[in-house]
Amino acid sequence: MFISIHKKNQKTIIVRMKKRIYLLLLTLFFTATLFAQSQKLNYKKTPSGLEYVIIKKGSGEKTKKGYRIYVNFTTRIKPDSVFDSNSASGKPYAFILGQEEVLKGWEEGISLLSVGDSAQFRIPPSLAYGEKKLGSIPANTILLLSVRVVKIEQAFYNLSGKDSIKYPSGLKKFIVSQSKGEMAKPFNEVTMQFTGYILNSKGYKRVFQSSLTNSTYAIFQLATGRMVKGLDEGIQTMRIGEKATFIVPPNLGFGKKESGIIPGNSTLYFDIELLNCVDPFYHATSNDTIFGKNGVKILPILKQTGKKISMEDVALFDYTAYFIDSLGHPIIYDKSSEHGASAVLRPGLKGLYPGLSDGLTSLANGEKAIVYIPSKLAFGNKRKGIIPPNSTIIYDVHIVQTQPYPFFDVNGFDTIKFASGLKYIQVRKGTGIWVDTGSNVSVAYTGFTIDSLGLRKIFDASRESHKNLDFILGKGKVIKGFDEGIIGMTIGEGRRLIIPYNLAYGEKGIPDAGIPEKATLYFDVELIEIKNQSEIKKAGL
Repeated sequence: MFISIHKKNQKTIIVRMKKRIYLLLLTLFFTATLFAQSQKLNYKKTPSGLEYVIIKKGSGEKTKKGYRIYVNFTTRIKPDSVFDSNSASGKPYAFILGQEEVLKGWEEGISLLSVGDSAQFRIPPSLAYGEKKLGSIPANTILLLSVRVVKIEQAFYNLSGKDSIKYPSGLKKFIVSQSKGEMAKPFNEVTMQFTGYILNSKGYKRVFQSSLTNSTYAIFQLATGRMVKGLDEGIQTMRIGEKATFIVPPNLGFGKKESGIIPGNSTLYFDIELLNCVDPFYHATSNDTIFGKNGVKILPILKQTGKKISMEDVALFDYTAYFIDSLGHPIIYDKSSEHGASAVLRPGLKGLYPGLSDGLTSLANGEKAIVYIPSKLAFGNKRKGIIPPNSTIIYDVHIVQTQPYPFFDVNGFDTIKFASGLKYIQVRKGTGIWVDTGSNVSVAYTGFTIDSLGLRKIFDASRESHKNLDFILGKGKVIKGFDEGIIGMTIGEGRRLIIPYNLAYGEKGIPDAGIPEKATLYFDVELIEIKNQSEIKKAGL
């Protein structure tokens, strides 16, 4: 199942790459055609010296100051040399008209166009880079701009005639669009569209962050200090569906400190549309508590029948991780949704999600539960980021999918035994050259033992650290049985190595690492790469 998810991601990436290549070719074709056509047409000239010709007239709205303009463009400093273009990004270039974000020639030229228009401009030096040499651009260069307006949208709210409220803190609010939706509640999770900006010395608006530029939303827990104080305070005055602009004084913003393009002591402006406000936490409807290992408690929210997750299963799950602060408020410090994908965990793998392994083994596929992790299994008496010392960690968990760990299936394959006592089972053939002593190899592996009940226990796995093992055969960098077992493999080959304790960690083992005394070790190994192929014998010779 998880392999299919990975393949799906690969397919998505390939599709996106194809789309980008298509857009790049389309943009280059468009600009090249534009330029060729423009050579046959007569330019008009404005009083400033800007020359332009409309290649194709669109039917959309006229561009306006204060609007965000999306364009496809190519700039040349010579007819046959591209200086700049948005084609490589695969998406339109965006800027706000009338705020001095682009060259004067751009400002004037784009203001002549409407959505859908295609045009060619000759921008004189006085409207471009002037008399000074700039990088590869010579002094007094005329820029050749091919451009098409893709779309426009209002970049800032219009506050003319809007009611305003000033709060005791110094925060000021303009109500742009009212709503009858529910009020935002502290410690709930809000979803919003926003644009944050400042005013420069000329009074122009400078955007420092906006969700509109990349068509995303901002999602965060309210009243937990994850936003500047003024914005946190302001959103708590809003209703779902409302639009408002907040003017945040420096003491409620970044204060005296500089932050990115924001100078110290800056007043901040935020255009906000509150899209949603929800309670992000599970709430138990019963006290049917399960007491797990080591003091872990599990409170089921949604029960399912079926096998419980074992230590060697792999679980795909969504989670919200939080703690309770000194005032009794739940404070989120991590969520799977913030990482853009569900989490993947084998309960037997310790450390990734403190204490959660002990909770997952009490759950089955499809179940939802609240898992309480005592501080001794989490971060103990040390502060971890915003998490205070000695905090109980709480996970709201939804098990999306489970599957057995992908060990090699060795049924039906022959076992080969060496004189040393080493055994191996070839489960998949490779191709090309085979490795010998002195070969520099890169392998992926899973190492495990088998207990008296026949249960496999993984003690190490490069596949879980997403880092292959690189070493030179015969140099004593790995245990003897592993070194011997890799010899003769070809790229892509899969083997299960069965290594007796005398070729591994001896009679004592390494109990702290999960390797018992006199333990036979098993490794599912795949040869990924050979780094010095020219020095290695060819297969079959």
